[in-house]
Amino acid sequence: MTSSPPSRPDVAAQPAAAPDDTGSPAAPAASPAARGTLRSWLAVAAVGMGVFAFTTTEMVPIGLLPAMSRNLGVAEGTVGLSVTLYGAVAGLFAPVLTVATRRIDRRLLLLLVLAIFVAGNAFTALSSSFAVLMLSRLLTGFAHGVMWSIAASIAIRLVPKEQAVRATAVVFSGISIASVVGVPFGTFIGQSNWRIAFWAISGIGLLILGAVAAFLPPLAPRVAVRLADLPRLLRDGNLRIATLVTAAMVIGHFAAYTYVAPFLEQNAGIPAHWVSALLLLYGVAGIVGNFAGAAIAGRALRATTLSCILLLATALVLLVANGRWHPGTIILLLVWGIAYTALPVCLQTLVFASAPQAPEAATSLYICAFNVSIALGALVGGWSVDASGPATAMYLGAGFSVLAALLMTRYRIARRA
Repeated sequence: MTSSPPSRPDVAAQPAAAPDDTGSPAAPAASPAARGTLRSWLAVAAVGMGVFAFTTTEMVPIGLLPAMSRNLGVAEGTVGLSVTLYGAVAGLFAPVLTVATRRIDRRLLLLLVLAIFVAGNAFTALSSSFAVLMLSRLLTGFAHGVMWSIAASIAIRLVPKEQAVRATAVVFSGISIASVVGVPFGTFIGQSNWRIAFWAISGIGLLILGAVAAFLPPLAPRVAVRLADLPRLLRDGNLRIATLVTAAMVIGHFAAYTYVAPFLEQNAGIPAHWVSALLLLYGVAGIVGNFAGAAIAGRALRATTLSCILLLATALVLLVANGRWHPGTIILLLVWGIAYTALPVCLQTLVFASAPQAPEAATSLYICAFNVSIALGALVGGWSVDASGPATAMYLGAGFSVLAALLMTRYRIARRA
């Protein structure tokens, strides 16, 4: 049920920034978390590196499709299923697996997820056929869904409540760092032999597992959520809106971003050999947007989210209107990167604020919406590109962003007690 409007509508209620797993402010004796020690932040960083590793392994096959296709003797489009089905499994099974693991200590669960990640990537590197490859990717995809459901809720239990949004930003910075460093590096080292890339990712996962074991304290689960509880969570108006905003925003972004390379070449007149450099700049802008969004969202959650959505929509429309003026294209691409990568922190915080009594279960619904919307965005974007060219995909992305903005106006921040 939607809560009443606040007397200060642009200021997030405290639970949005730092609910614990019961939705209440962390008790003084909650953990080393409450003291914000160096070890606590090292643990947060280790969780963020876990997000980095999972994002890298999800996306790195895109740059290795030709090599994997030749080696396994299947078409590139068929190998592409190792990305598509990976994301679908991670999203669709996240709620079910989060409920199934609800009674496991969060430290132990994270170690188990990372162990599966290490084994799954080693299994991928050893794949002798496409069937074995898909089996290994699906195994890692199951772990991916659990990782995304628990990562942010673990991070906010490790730090003082006023630093929860910053901890969430550190976790989600793993996405941007994977785009800037992980995926390009994996693609580079895998050009001669794609298996080397997955061995390297498996080794990185082993190092992260060691860091989590060293720095993360035991974290007992605090709320036992049943599968039947998940639909009930969506009865809350705010959580329902946060999920719909996520779906509309992600569909819009990926409808456009999936086809940004052909747009830059065909519509913006960017030489093909410069496209990868521009996408690298986009990733760097994303790191900036991730932390800038967190800094502002802690003080004005709803306004920050709405502003980023509208900024993204504006950038997409202006990219088309800009034509072939290259400085304008570069500036607008950077604005797009900053606006979009600020949003996962904002949206995750909205989810925490909407369901403070069950943050992991609510996050699993958010992850489901996020991952399914990636596939839908790429699908509808592809239809628009085939029908009318890459510029149409930019307009489509802007349209879904406007829809997300309209939905966001219905979100209500709860009054302070």
